[in-house]
Amino acid sequence: MAITFKVKEQKLTTARGEQTFFYAKAVSNGETSIEQLQKLIAKISAISEGDVRSVLMTLTQLVALELSEGRIVSLGDLGRLRVGLKSKGGDSKEKFRTQDIKKVRVIFVPGALIKDNLLSASFKRSEAKAKQCTAPDGKKEDEAGTTAEAKPENGGKDKKKDESDKDYTGL
Repeated sequence: MAITFKVKEQKLTTARGEQTFFYAKAVSNGETSIEQLQKLIAKISAISEGDVRSVLMTLTQLVALELSEGRIVSLGDLGRLRVGLKSKGGDSKEKFRTQDIKKVRVIFVPGALIKDNLLSASFKRSEAKAKQCTAPDGKKEDEAGTTAEAKPENGGKDKKKDESDKDYTGL
């Protein structure tokens, strides 16, 4: 399956004045819930669905605790989580107060497995406006924005595959 994108217009002021640029923006193809993940994990492993749920809930609590202690949480090939802060600028180090911190966020850095999968991903345009255009790698795209390498998941059939029917046995 390909990553779907749409092309967004953005006007920017540059040294040559206001210019219009067009950028790719990923479009979600749905969401997989933790309940769906626990069912899939139980289906392809020797662990019961209840045990998987217990481990995932405990992992969630421990990640939250470790992040609140200022630690980086490494989840192996999945990636790493760390805390990031946004604050107002202060006049000096001495005058900076904790009240100047305006936002706390979690930064996710994907692991090798996720990076590798995304590097080999194919892309398709969400709306067929242009008849044909050139993909970043120089390959021609069809009207749907699918590159020559992009292959339909189920051999081009219109039938959508149920998430629970995916074959994860090769993991």
